[in-house]
Amino acid sequence: MQRLFTLLFLLQFIILFSQKNIKVYYERKGDTMVYYADNQELFPMSFVFSRQPELENMRSPEMFRTIQVIPSKSLKNRVAYFIVKDKSKEWGAVMPPYMMYIGDVTLKNYDADYPYDLPFRKGRSSTVYQGYNGSFSHQNENSLDFTMPEGTEVVAAREGQVIDLVKHNTIGCPTRNCADKANYITIMHPDGTFAHYYHLKQNGVNVNIGNQVKKGDVIGLSGNTGWSKGPHLHFVCYIPSATDDKFRKTLKTLFRTGTGNKTEYLVEKKTYLRAY
Repeated sequence: MQRLFTLLFLLQFIILFSQKNIKVYYERKGDTMVYYADNQELFPMSFVFSRQPELENMRSPEMFRTIQVIPSKSLKNRVAYFIVKDKSKEWGAVMPPYMMYIGDVTLKNYDADYPYDLPFRKGRSSTVYQGYNGSFSHQNENSLDFTMPEGTEVVAAREGQVIDLVKHNTIGCPTRNCADKANYITIMHPDGTFAHYYHLKQNGVNVNIGNQVKKGDVIGLSGNTGWSKGPHLHFVCYIPSATDDKFRKTLKTLFRTGTGNKTEYLVEKKTYLRAY
């Protein structure tokens, strides 16, 4: 019976994540069973298991790690392996429930002092009409809303790789009912942090998944899609988190303002000029 439980677990595991280019499988060689994970995504994936595996007549030669980070574009990462103690008796392993997160949930050493560029062209200015922990939709979140007429060029505030985007949506409204209707771009930075650029106009995405972008590259056009009271750009930087209700920890970010010689945290209701 224990053998059956093991096979059922793996079958469900593979079906659930195959559409995300994640494959989990096992190989049996003699009295050893090894569990592997392939990650063909552009970003690392974190496995967070709820507890240790349940073993019957098996032993684990190494400590099972309840948090495991699977590198991007990697194959045959060993998740766990077990050896039968007595082959004359029934044996089996039941892997514990788990969660998966985009990115590295163990990330600690990111660049908290990185100087971001304002996400619009030189010579333009924009007002932060909702800042960190704002009362409309930024409660307990370090996000910024920049006022921008629809169609304003949005530029990358930091270099990185495009890992996700949506560009087909047409709807926007000032309630949560439209929260899943936003067009957006997600960029992964070299230090493992991520940035979202939200509320872009329909077909207002100028990049493709996998593109490497440089700071200052035009990546899209601002709009009014999703949960929005008016045309603007929503910008948020974050790291993945296994302990936060939203599965991420949002970060305050320093921006170069004025001529670019000064860096500061942006403040709600204040207007910022980009002269660099």
